[in-house]
Amino acid sequence: MGAVEGSLFCEVADVFKRRKTWFLGASVLVLVAVFLITRGPESPTPNPPGAFSFAVMGDAPYHEWEVPQYRLVLKSLDANDLSWVIDVGDIFWRPCTDEMYKSTLDGFNALRHPVIYIPGDNEWTDCWEPGSGAFLPLDRLNRIRQIFFDHPARSLGGTTLPLVSQAGRESFTEFVENARWVHEGIVFATVHIVGSKNAMKAFPARTEVDDAASKRRTEAAAAWVREAFAEARNSNASAVVISFHANAELEEPENPYRLAFEPFITAVEEEAERFARPVLLAHGDGHQYIVDHPLVRRTTGRRLENVTRMQVPGSPRVGWVRVVVTPGADEPFAFEEHVVPRWKYW
Repeated sequence: MGAVEGSLFCEVADVFKRRKTWFLGASVLVLVAVFLITRGPESPTPNPPGAFSFAVMGDAPYHEWEVPQYRLVLKSLDANDLSWVIDVGDIFWRPCTDEMYKSTLDGFNALRHPVIYIPGDNEWTDCWEPGSGAFLPLDRLNRIRQIFFDHPARSLGGTTLPLVSQAGRESFTEFVENARWVHEGIVFATVHIVGSKNAMKAFPARTEVDDAASKRRTEAAAAWVREAFAEARNSNASAVVISFHANAELEEPENPYRLAFEPFITAVEEEAERFARPVLLAHGDGHQYIVDHPLVRRTTGRRLENVTRMQVPGSPRVGWVRVVVTPGADEPFAFEEHVVPRWKYW
């Protein structure tokens, strides 16, 4: 190579080096900008005039890599003006240890809002599975009641909300988890109805005691639904909100899977039809965000248009739903899905 060619080669190489350095520097600036822009929870949205809002979440976190996203959910909840937070269950996947219960409870109590928790199937019904600890489900349910519901007349959370508990009824003293409260003329109730065929799925150590417990729990749930609607009628409430864990296939009236949830579903159908005002059913278990009107009165085939069903998103989509309530409106419920992107860890 001659002197001229060598000099030209060096100049070209130097240009490429400078461009490479510039490109790397620009890339770093872009990454820093993305980090700063996307850091922390999303900005909260103020409640509209005359309205209040609450949060519903569930079915997360299931995996270790979802825990950072779940922490961001908790930060987002704290940043918003919410009257309370409802967790419809499946607070983890496994194992079903007291330590897992207490860790979730600590997270609930660290929130500044009241928190109302409903047990899901992951944290007791499915705990017989080896990966979950090979526990007896009813033993785990007993520990959940002891750990989360030692004061059933008030909620969890940094600020507590007074509750009416079904445990105050002489016939249902064990059902500390079924709660009710009234806010701005709307009746709210939580009901312990779980997935896994409403805790009726077979497992190796299942006995008649498990069957009887599921039957009694479902009868208690139906009774609690009827009491909530009686309260709504007596107080001339403008709406009723019933929250529970299970996806009971409400959109499929003839699905035999629904038999496991009787007499709960019949109680909801009959009472919602009689109430004839807006009813919201909020649940989890299906892991897919849904807002629809699926409930059909099976005796008449008539769709109950006053009943709205909202199913929260769940793992791998870690998030929550903001329910904005305008009391007295013809359509009092509006919904906002808030999901943390899978790549977001800060």
